[in-house]
Amino acid sequence: MDIKVQPRPADEEENLARALEKLFTEEWGGPKSALALAYLQDTVLPELIQCLKINWSFLDNPTFREILVAKLNSQFAYPPAFAEGLAVDILNCSKKILGRSPVASNHLWQPWEVILRMFTIGYRLPEIAAKTGYPEAYLELFRLRYYKFQDVAEGMEALAEDTLLHHRELAGFGVNLLRFMVDFQNRFTEFNHYYERLQAEQMISDIELHMEPDCLVRIFTGLFEVERQVSLQRFADILKGAKTAWLTGESYFTKTLGYGLLADWPRKQITMLLERLLEKNLLVLEAGNEKGLCLSEAAARLIAPQVVPPLADEVQSALRSKARDKISRSTSVLQGKNPEIAVHVIAELVKRGDPAVLTCFKALQRRVPKKVFLKIIWACGQLGGKDAIGLLSKTVSDRDSLVRVRTCQAMREMADPAFYFALIAALDDPVALVRQNAVQALGRIKMASALKHMERLMEDPAEDIQVQRAARETRMILLREKELKDGEFTE
Repeated sequence: MDIKVQPRPADEEENLARALEKLFTEEWGGPKSALALAYLQDTVLPELIQCLKINWSFLDNPTFREILVAKLNSQFAYPPAFAEGLAVDILNCSKKILGRSPVASNHLWQPWEVILRMFTIGYRLPEIAAKTGYPEAYLELFRLRYYKFQDVAEGMEALAEDTLLHHRELAGFGVNLLRFMVDFQNRFTEFNHYYERLQAEQMISDIELHMEPDCLVRIFTGLFEVERQVSLQRFADILKGAKTAWLTGESYFTKTLGYGLLADWPRKQITMLLERLLEKNLLVLEAGNEKGLCLSEAAARLIAPQVVPPLADEVQSALRSKARDKISRSTSVLQGKNPEIAVHVIAELVKRGDPAVLTCFKALQRRVPKKVFLKIIWACGQLGGKDAIGLLSKTVSDRDSLVRVRTCQAMREMADPAFYFALIAALDDPVALVRQNAVQALGRIKMASALKHMERLMEDPAEDIQVQRAARETRMILLREKELKDGEFTE
């Protein structure tokens, strides 16, 4: 494993601006008016220079040249034939001023890799345009083509290249783009956790470093084991596998995944990496705790697929044991853990459908951060049962309004008549969103005796409009239910 700072072009922005202005005005014959010249200087050139600097490694890349043509055409209204020749001259001019990147990539797929990676992990089109400098029109066309490709591929047993090339709905895609999309699609079945790898690649790009995504994932996993127990410098010692006074052979830290992970790296390089991760908010130092180095939410989400299943296994194993302290052993797995990881563990346990885990959740309650507590309430709604009823019956009157809202939502999921009186009481909650969710939960329980309460809310001129709308909808549900029951009784 190795790490390098991502190379940047020389700070030649002013020289590049002058050279490009000369190219536009003297070699390409315009603009002539003062207004058009001001537009060139204030809008066109700054946009182009930013795009060229971001894509310095692609200045010889044919796909980037195609994107630059699209930018000149769609963003600055240069005719296509004019834009093609101008793009070539802009790139040649840029290479003379900025030089060639030591990590230049001429592979046709590389700019597409960047675009599709960002689309896949959830970036919106304007965000991608801002990060890449690519025109939104090009990005939107690319996105629509990928969606079309996915629609076609979904109906095929195997992605045969010849079949795709002759498919009428993919006409105009071109051989290279289709081959790239097929390859990208196949990676999700060929590689484990490929989505998380894309996230890691984007993080590495954002922090402007060159390193393997797997290396970043292992560093985060190593820190997860020692969160809130080490400072940045001590974690650097762990990664280096240093033989220091505090890292003896019997130390817990020498048995963690991170110990010696970067043994071949210079210590200065390890520290630089951690400082960069801290600067980019992928690592966090807790205020007032000199040993409070921990993962950010984004970093924790990245490693969740690797660390969550074993933790969920540990919770279930503790609960299934015959040990007298099995509840405390199960809660210890989640207590003190990164909140983002704890939330994912709870979701995994719910996915496994084991209602026994509610005894663990019930024991935790307020002994965990609010984010985790809210996820426990959600889990009650998903799993149901006596323990869920007991916990939700308490949290519906919690002092925190968001807890009360989530409780009403969980009660709606369970739709258990045991919640009826608690929900009727919640109709007088001072927070409108709590009342609205209580009304909706009563609509799921379908007890006709709630009708008069819905009518009271509907007739109250001071009531929130969303609460009244929910009350009208619930009233209709209750009336239909009453009619059905009356009809059954008559028969």
